[in-house]
Amino acid sequence: MEWISILKCPITGKDLRLLRQEEISELNSKIAGGQLWQADGKAFNETLVQGLITVDNTYIYPIIKEIILLLKDLAITDDKNRIIKDTISDDKKLVKNFYDQRGWHTDEAGNYEDAVIYEDLREVSKDYIKKCHDRVSRFLNPSGKYMLDAASGALQYTDYLQYSDSYQYRVCVDFSFQALSEAKRKLGPKGLCILCDITNLPFRDGVMDGFVSLNTIYHIPKEEQVTAIKELYRVLAVNGKGVVVYDWFKHSPWMNFWMLPFRGFVFIKNRILDGFGKIFGTKGAERRLYFYAHEPEYFQKNLPPYQLKVWRSLSVHFMRYYVHSWFFGKQLLQWVYNKEEKQPDVCGLKGEYPMLVFEKNQ
Repeated sequence: MEWISILKCPITGKDLRLLRQEEISELNSKIAGGQLWQADGKAFNETLVQGLITVDNTYIYPIIKEIILLLKDLAITDDKNRIIKDTISDDKKLVKNFYDQRGWHTDEAGNYEDAVIYEDLREVSKDYIKKCHDRVSRFLNPSGKYMLDAASGALQYTDYLQYSDSYQYRVCVDFSFQALSEAKRKLGPKGLCILCDITNLPFRDGVMDGFVSLNTIYHIPKEEQVTAIKELYRVLAVNGKGVVVYDWFKHSPWMNFWMLPFRGFVFIKNRILDGFGKIFGTKGAERRLYFYAHEPEYFQKNLPPYQLKVWRSLSVHFMRYYVHSWFFGKQLLQWVYNKEEKQPDVCGLKGEYPMLVFEKNQ
């Protein structure tokens, strides 16, 4: 298990080692006696089969079904003085709960609910979307030992697997145990699956030869998005390369223009529904998933140097409203793709989904 050497405790920063069998037996005796607690203060009462421990013996991290739990809330201790009570925020819980309970479960057609809700899965869009997925590979090192995928989700598109084809390990990190279970099933021994917070990555500096973070950062609380990207850059090795796919949303001038009529309709509809809600005392719609999009200037000021390229110019809503097979949809998407290939910087700035491309030279 050479990969243990790249890990660190997310609470203390100390190195980790594998628990010995006699230690596991002793810990299970303590569990039976109610003498172990999670770092968030909850009693730990599950039988321990495998796990990691800090080299100073302060915190224990279970390994369950080959998934390493390195989320600091879930660290285990036998000393109540080490309870941190520093639980994840409500916005992060919202994301975690959505993907555990819904997002990474499949429908009858085999599609994950996340894709059904947030992607255009129609036949007319398939070729364009695949070619956009393929773009990511151009900006990664073709091979290496460790390729970090943050947050990997369930690796819902087979196109995503190509990014780590020539890497020894794909290190999948995510908030969702369900997502990591799916990722592990698809990757087998090649996959190192770790439950953790990407704003506090449990890895030593400079251990990843590459990273991808696809359509994730904008689901992190707005004040922590820069922290998450800096963490990705921190763990990147010298000469390593990484790609973040982001969403400008209302900071995309092209999508603002084309989507104005629809956004105006939605705005008016929501105001009417809110008005009826106040009159009749009904509750508004339940929050599904946290989302916040920063403007490009914010990242330019606060991140290490990066290149801005295009991943995809068109939003999902644009495609669903304007792109149809009966109205030259494939031809339109091919024209857009050709424009993106000719002007990747411009399309990355003015379209919907940019790629932030990083390379660490020292």
